[in-house]
Amino acid sequence: MAPVSTRAVLLRGYDYGDTSRILRFYTLDHGLLSVVARGVRGRSGKGGSAVSSFSSGDLVAYVKPYGDLHTMKDFSSERARPRIPLHVLRFAGAACLVELVLSHAEQEPQPMLFERLNEELDRLDAAVASELPPAILSALWRVTSVFGFEPELTACVHCGRSLGDDEVGRFDFEAGGLRCEACGHGPTGPRLGPIARGQVRALLEGSPPGALTHPRRHLALISDFVAHHVAQKPLKALRFLADRLPPDADEPS
Repeated sequence: MAPVSTRAVLLRGYDYGDTSRILRFYTLDHGLLSVVARGVRGRSGKGGSAVSSFSSGDLVAYVKPYGDLHTMKDFSSERARPRIPLHVLRFAGAACLVELVLSHAEQEPQPMLFERLNEELDRLDAAVASELPPAILSALWRVTSVFGFEPELTACVHCGRSLGDDEVGRFDFEAGGLRCEACGHGPTGPRLGPIARGQVRALLEGSPPGALTHPRRHLALISDFVAHHVAQKPLKALRFLADRLPPDADEPS
C-alpha cells in the first residue's frame, strides 16, 4: 500500500498502548481521518511538538480503502499554534471548534471547511486576551456556516416580512432564525433587538466587535442553534467554554 500525503490539522489525540497514540485529523483531501501514530509518546523536542493538538502541517499515512483506522507514517508540523494550550480561554475556544468539526464533518473532503478551520485557529492563536470572547464566538458561527447552517436575521422565518430597523424579534431555533413581533408569541427562544442582530451579523462576517457586553448570551444562542441544526445535542466543550467567558454586563462577576 503506497502512502498518501495531504495537508492536515490535528484535532485530538488519545493514548494507545504503551508508546503509540490514535490521532484524529481533519485533512484537505480525505476529510476526517483517524490514524495510529506508533512510537510517538515520550518524544521530546521537534518530534514531540509535531503531534500537538491544533497544529497544521503535512500528513503522510497509509490509508486503507476500507476501515476507519489508518497508519501514520509522518506528520510534519508547519503551524504549531503554541499559544492555544497555554491560555485556558484560548484552549476552550479551540476545543469547541474541534468538537464542532468532529460532530458534523464527514470523511468526504470539504476544502472550504479545511481552510476555514485553519483560519479560525490562527485567529485564536494570535488574538490578544481582550479580543478572545468575540473571536471565539465568531469562529464558531463561521465554521457552523460552512456546514450550511446560518441564522436568518433579516426576515421573519414565519411570515417572511422584513424586520424593521428598530424591531425586536424572537429567535425560533426550530426554524433557524428570527420571528417578527407579530409572530413571536410561540417560540421560547431569546429576544434579539437591532444591536444584538448587528453583532451576530458581524460575528458571521468575521469582523467581530472589539468587545461584547453579553458574551454568555451570545454563546447560549449559538450553542442552542448548533444543538438544533448541527450536532443534534449540546456540545460538551461549549459548556466548558461558558464557565470561562467573562460574565455578561448585567450578571454578578
